[in-house]
Formats: sequence, C-alpha cells, structure tokens
Amino acid sequence: MSLSPRGASAVVHGSPGKGWTIMLVGGVLAWISGQSWSTGRGFGEAFSLLMAYGTLVAIAVPATMVAGRTSRPALLGVAGMLGMTLPWFFDLAVEFGGRGIWVTSLVILVTSWVVTAAASWATRALVRYADRHGL
Repeated sequence: MSLSPRGASAVVHGSPGKGWTIMLVGGVLAWISGQSWSTGRGFGEAFSLLMAYGTLVAIAVPATMVAGRTSRPALLGVAGMLGMTLPWFFDLAVEFGGRGIWVTSLVILVTSWVVTAAASWATRALVRYADRHGL
C-alpha cells in the first residue's frame, strides 16, 4: 500500500484471504438484507431480491479492493455464493418443510455467483484502467 501525492493505492498489495472472508460475510449480510424486506411487510419478492443482490454488489467492490491484484473474481464469486445461498437454503427448508426448494436454491446459487463475480471483475477492470491511465 502506498501513500503517494496522487493518493492512496490499496490495490498494490492485497490479501486474497481477507477479500474472500469479507465476501463470505457479505453474502450473509446480503441474505439478511433480503430477509429484512420480506414479502410479509407488503413488499414484493422482487424487491427483496434486489436488496440482497444490491448488497452483494456493494460488498464485492471493497472485497476486491482488499484482495488486491491477485484477486480472482471467480473465487470471490464462490464466497458470495456460499455466504448468501447457505442461509437462504436453510430458511427455505424450514419455511417450506424441505419441499420444492431445490429449483429456487439453484437459481439463487447461480445468480449470486454471477452477480458477485461480475461486480468483482468490473472492479478489477476499472482499477486496472485507472492504474494504466494514471487516474
């Protein structure tokens, strides 16, 4: 990490393990934010999912920055996927008694990985562009 006159650069040296941990916890926070806007309060399921995936994106950016240049979007995607899907799976299992949860769980599993990996990839691309052009 450097503190140059141009500004601080946290992407010079990173810690992939810390980034992965942040993303894992971020996935759990995404599940919590999705549950806090539940359909029982009059909000639709789409808004609940929007809150959850928005939280995944909001956490993926700093997790990628902490992981640094050696971060891998696919691995951060796995951390976000596990963090969000596991509690959601068990919540669905309890709510529906284990019946008819596999398709929903698979959709959440795949989409949470895609959203996290895409946000991480976009963050890496933006940081690399800024580094190359001295921004």
